[in-house]
Amino acid sequence: MIRPLLYACALAGIALAASCGSDDEESPSGTGGSAGDPTPPGSCVRPGDKGNDKGVGEYCTPTGKECSGFPEAPLCLASVGQEQWMCTRIGCDATTDCGEGAGCLLTSQGSACVPCRCDDQGIGCADAGSGDAG
Repeated sequence: MIRPLLYACALAGIALAASCGSDDEESPSGTGGSAGDPTPPGSCVRPGDKGNDKGVGEYCTPTGKECSGFPEAPLCLASVGQEQWMCTRIGCDATTDCGEGAGCLLTSQGSACVPCRCDDQGIGCADAGSGDAG
């Protein structure tokens, strides 16, 4: 589920996003998925997965800089030690366009744009509020 990563990113706030905009610092690696795949098993996004038109949901790695080309989803969650290895935007709200197939997941701890296939409760997901996507 996406919520634990959202809490961690939201608690760190804008300062974290600014400091994490650069993938030059040493970051943790995943615990490993299938053979040769370093992605954590619980990550909704897998190697080769592409994000939407904004970059939300693009697969990224702790030091790969894959999110640098997405000004609307510049944060790689893997770079900040999260289990979800994808590009995202934190600090969205009900008026934010997270792009096709993504929504703004709002919680008491903060907000982030996430693919609807990862968590369908985000504003902008067709089934917002009806349950978890996985």
